Amino acid sequence: MDKILEAIREASISVACLLNDIEADENNDIKLFEIEKDIEYIQDQITIIENFLEPFTVEELQTIREDKILWAT
Repeated sequence: MDKILEAIREASISVACLLNDIEADENNDIKLFEIEKDIEYIQDQITIIENFLEPFTVEELQTIREDKILWAT
């Protein structure tokens, strides 16, 4: 679960940084390969998440969530 949370954080940060870089690029000098590298990194993080979630059904995920809430209280 820690690996999934880390992948979500990494993907979120990468998207925010990429959007910020594009917004700040007033001279349009960001190289396409730099954008492609960022997008590939984000895709890698999404793949980690997908691979983790794939074996679970929605019902199983809901049960995990409910169990976690019970343990936290």
